Amino acid sequence: MKESSTIISLIVKGLNKVGLQKVFDKDPYESRREQLKGARLVNLMVIYQLIKSRFMRGLVRAIADNENLQKVAGGEIALNTLSNALAQRSVEQMMEAWQLVISCYGARIERAGKRFARIALIDSSLIKLSLAAYDWALYRKQKGAAKMHMVLEWGRRIPKQLTITVGKVNDLNSKVQVCWQAGWTYVQDRGYLCFSRLKSIIAAGAHFVVRVKDNTDFQVIERREVDTHRHNNGIRLRSDWTIRLERWSDTLLRLVSYQLPDGTLIRVLTDRFDLTADNIALLYKERWKIENWWKWIKGVFKIKEPIARNENALQVQIITALIADLIFRVFKKVGNFPGTLYEFVVRCQEMSLVPWSNLANGSLRRALELIFFDLLAINLSSQSTRAA
Repeated sequence: MKESSTIISLIVKGLNKVGLQKVFDKDPYESRREQLKGARLVNLMVIYQLIKSRFMRGLVRAIADNENLQKVAGGEIALNTLSNALAQRSVEQMMEAWQLVISCYGARIERAGKRFARIALIDSSLIKLSLAAYDWALYRKQKGAAKMHMVLEWGRRIPKQLTITVGKVNDLNSKVQVCWQAGWTYVQDRGYLCFSRLKSIIAAGAHFVVRVKDNTDFQVIERREVDTHRHNNGIRLRSDWTIRLERWSDTLLRLVSYQLPDGTLIRVLTDRFDLTADNIALLYKERWKIENWWKWIKGVFKIKEPIARNENALQVQIITALIADLIFRVFKKVGNFPGTLYEFVVRCQEMSLVPWSNLANGSLRRALELIFFDLLAINLSSQSTRAA
């Protein structure tokens, strides 16, 4: 059985271990969806991320033409059935399914570093679309786009929260709700500088590090000495002040300024007085990691080109791409794959339908064997029950 397994069958097996269907069974209407249950839709869309075709019809044909893939996918699927499911499936249910996968597998993801704990990066990114083809994707007068608003966990490089809107929605719009978690520090660019937002972060027991705009008015209360000649990781400290903002005068905050090698001056506002000025500067510098993450998720997975024309389908496509990304991160660690995550994902995509018996006895096959035996041994049901 192991020799006839494929990478796709391993991934689907990993998803089935989570027991996603219990999320969708909360919907009273789910019992009527005989052809395409919620968990099967998740499996199909994760399979879509592995095959070559970017079209819905390509997914349907790949399943129809490959007997082994049919078994993994739960049989053939009609194009119209898949199209309707993508248009009608509750995005909230898909979000809950994604969170369940995180709760079950998140602890098994390798941390990128240990320098900072409980750090989250906040940013948004556009998926540019044609208004002629996607008339719902309002952005500019003659341009369309959807926008992903993300809270990314720094340590594991996985999203903690996600909101998907049309492109014209501002990052500070009330539609983009963030659930602040006590003890976490949220690193944000100056586009997120809003005093009511910062107050809500502190009220939740959380912290912030945010770049200030050049026209921000403040009063310096205390100046701390910094070494303006020392360079640390490409930055040079210029000042470390305790300040009081003109529009938030009842709270003392900290303003750390540093200079980049090209001479650009960066001013960072925070409520954290427990860190050194160097660490505050380095913490804000880490915000750029989310820019690299956007490039990763858009470059490796199929989200820039929607599988269908409607807004709901694109949201389902994005959420299931995040599920695929998470599973790959877990599998790379479990399989002790020696290469980069990019190499692992690309090779898995290229060999996704190849039986193990046809794979050379190299690093990929050895990784898949470790993953196979790990999936036989683990029991996620108890974990998911505790998470629920």
